[in-house]
Amino acid sequence: MHLLTRAFASDQYLAWLNDPEVLRYRAPKSRTMTWDDMVAWLDDVPEDSRRFAMTVDGRHIGNISLDGIQKHHATGDLGIMLGAKDAWGQGFGKEAIELLAQWGFKELGLHRISASSPNPAFNAIMRSLGWDHEGTAMEAFLYEGKRINIERWAILQQTKTQ
Repeated sequence: MHLLTRAFASDQYLAWLNDPEVLRYRAPKSRTMTWDDMVAWLDDVPEDSRRFAMTVDGRHIGNISLDGIQKHHATGDLGIMLGAKDAWGQGFGKEAIELLAQWGFKELGLHRISASSPNPAFNAIMRSLGWDHEGTAMEAFLYEGKRINIERWAILQQTKTQ
C-alpha cells in the first residue's frame, strides 16, 4: 500500500469512479466524475482520513482508507474500493484490510476500527477475518430496485494482537 496521492490520477482510475459496476454498493452519484473532480479529491484529504492506493506489481488496483478518525476515542472507519475488475476475488481486498487494520492499531494507536457495507463479498471477508458483527441495518440500501441490508463490523485492538 502507498499513500493515495495525485500521482495515482489516471484514465483507468477515473473510469473506476464512473463505473456503475465498481460503484454498485455505494450511494448513487448525482453526476459523472471529471478529471478535475478526481484530482481535487486526491489533493483534498481531510485531517481525519488516511487514504492508500492498493497496488500489485506496481499496478493500482484500488483504494483503502481509514476515515472519521477520532483521536480522542481512538476509532476510525474502514472503506475500500477495488476498481480493477480482474483483481476481484483474488484475495487482495482481504490482505489490504488486514494490513490497514494492523497499521491503524500500531501507527495511529487506534483502539477500534469499524466498517459497514451491503456488499456480500466484503461481508464475507470481514467474517473470514474474524471481525465482530455488530449488527444489521435492515433494508437500508437500495440495490437494483430491491432493498438489502447493510452489515456492520468492528474489531478492537486487543482482539487483533492477542
